[in-house]
Amino acid sequence: MDKINDIMQQTIDDRIDAFVRGMMTEEEESALKQEIKADPELRAQVLATLSLIKGIRTQEAEKERVLIQNNVKDKVRTLLWWATSIAAVFAIFFGYSKDKRYNELSAIVSPYYSEYSMSDYSRGDVDSIAVAHLYALFNNIKEQRNMSKVIEELEPIYASLDIDATYTFYANDIAMNLALAYIKDDQIEKAIPVLEKLEKDNPDTPIATKAQELLKEIKK
Repeated sequence: MDKINDIMQQTIDDRIDAFVRGMMTEEEESALKQEIKADPELRAQVLATLSLIKGIRTQEAEKERVLIQNNVKDKVRTLLWWATSIAAVFAIFFGYSKDKRYNELSAIVSPYYSEYSMSDYSRGDVDSIAVAHLYALFNNIKEQRNMSKVIEELEPIYASLDIDATYTFYANDIAMNLALAYIKDDQIEKAIPVLEKLEKDNPDTPIATKAQELLKEIKK
C-alpha cells in the first residue's frame, strides 16, 4: 500500500512540476485546475511547489529543485551579496553620473550668469525688501547646488509679472535667472519656454541674443 501511495504521490509531483513549468496540454492543465479547486491538500502542495520551482526553465528541473532545497541559505546569502554589490556599484555610478551632469549644466549656466550687487537695484522704484529678495535669489543660483528653494521662490514672482508691478522693472532678469535655475536643476523642458518668451518679448536686444544663444546650448 505504501508503495502504491508512493507511486501516486510521485505521479502527483510530476503533474505539479509539469503544471508549474508550463509543460501540460490545455486539457491536462484544465483537469489539474479542477482538482486543485476541489482538493485543499493538493492546492497547498501546488502552492508549496510554486515557491520552490516556479521560474526555473531548464531540462535539469529536478536537480535544481534539490539544490534549492538543500542550499537555500547559501543561495539567499549569494543573492544578498550580489544585491548589495550591485547597489553599491549603482550608488557609486549614479553619484558619479549625477556629479558629471551637474558639472555639465553648471558649465552651460556660468557664461550667462551675471553678478548682482545691491547697487544694481538702487532705482528708488522698488521696495527695499523686494530688492534684497531678488539679490539673494539671483546670487544663490551661482553659489548653491540645490536649486529647489530658488525655483520655488522665483516661479511665483515670474508668474505674477503681468499683474504685479513690484518686479516689472526686473522682469528680464527674473526670467533669465529662473531659466538658469531650471537648467542647473536639470529641468531643461521648463527653461525652454521661459527663454523663448524672453527672446520673443525683447526683439533685437542683448537679452534676446543671450536667450537665443542659451536656447541653442540646451537644445543640442
